[in-house]
Amino acid sequence: MEAWYRVLQSRWARGGEWRNWGLVYQTEPGGALLLHHNMDELQGMLYPATQRLQTLPPELASADAAFEDLAETCRLLPEIHHRELSNCSASAMLNELEAEVLGLAYPYRQAPREDDIRIFSGRANRPLAQAVAHRLGLPLGGLAVKRFPDSELHVQLEELVRKRDVFLIQPCTAPVNEHLVELLMIIDALRRASAEQITAILPYYPYARQERMAQGREAIGARVVASMLEASGVARVIYVDIHADAIQGFFTVPVDWLQAYPIFCRYFAQQPYISDAVVVSPDVGRARLAGLYSRALGVPLVVMQKRRDGNGRVETTHVVGDVRDKVPIVIDDVVASGSVLGQLPELFRQGARPEVHLAITHPVLLPSALQRLDAEWISELVVADTVLVPPPKHHPKLKIVSVAPMLAYAIQGIHRGTSISPLWSPQAPEELGL
Repeated sequence: MEAWYRVLQSRWARGGEWRNWGLVYQTEPGGALLLHHNMDELQGMLYPATQRLQTLPPELASADAAFEDLAETCRLLPEIHHRELSNCSASAMLNELEAEVLGLAYPYRQAPREDDIRIFSGRANRPLAQAVAHRLGLPLGGLAVKRFPDSELHVQLEELVRKRDVFLIQPCTAPVNEHLVELLMIIDALRRASAEQITAILPYYPYARQERMAQGREAIGARVVASMLEASGVARVIYVDIHADAIQGFFTVPVDWLQAYPIFCRYFAQQPYISDAVVVSPDVGRARLAGLYSRALGVPLVVMQKRRDGNGRVETTHVVGDVRDKVPIVIDDVVASGSVLGQLPELFRQGARPEVHLAITHPVLLPSALQRLDAEWISELVVADTVLVPPPKHHPKLKIVSVAPMLAYAIQGIHRGTSISPLWSPQAPEELGL
């Protein structure tokens, strides 16, 4: 099979570094121009470009016209690349092209006992899945996900998985329900294709903040998701930094709860301000996680206490611990609207330096959070790549650390039947070469 393609780049709307983020391709000379991208959450932004490609002459040289309205955030590089692969499906070819665009290559793998591993990815965070597969020396499995005109999804496996140990990577981020249904349909296709074992890797677990009934007559969304995953046929579930510990008890299949704090701590331990820092928990519920950071970094722990008024506004009532002349490192599991940022001025009233560093695992990053990052007293927001952050949301203060090595280590240990408990050590990145 052959393909010709041009690289699609994108960037933060206010300027900044251009990043490879997709491609426009055709599989035969004069064939239709097709767009593949990793901005599923921002599909509405790219939808006009997708439609415009269908009206342009079937030549890659003319594809620039489809992105004229997006010149501030998207561009096509002029070079036309050619790739030919024998005996592969269209989706496998696309996986190879995507790996090249992302700057990944698959090294020769010398472990015969891992020949029966298969790594698949939904559309929610393909760069993370590609990075995990790259770490293992494997290509992503061939999988076609199409959308019918009435918005229904169609899933088709394009390679053999019978008696294989399959790992499916799909964080359920926006659009949450679409990515969740896609996850369930891929699991069903794998089960019907006789996969030996299916492990669902949800770096970001959907509905995790609905783990209990806060008031009467509410659904417990996290429990509904657990029931659907088990009913679909998963043998094991992996997630990262879950919002509520109790969710682990919703499952009857094995669950591995991985924690990203060792990766964050490695980053902060190398910063010059660490000797003057304190770790700040934004509420009592995150105090346990903040304690892990505090012990790993060897700095004091501070806990804030908050309450919400009837309009959903957050107010800080107490700050427990000394922050005078200290650099706050504020930790949390999810940043969505950025309400946690509204609590932080109380630290300055207690004497902290107006130089806040944020370590938050899942960067959902709604528009209000991106606006709040413009505050002068926010130095940086360090996040993990559990949630895909497309370039149009790459605020200049955003820094991303990767959980791909941790997930790859977990996959390898689960497949081999060896312990993955070393991942919970604060020194895991150094000890395990992550």
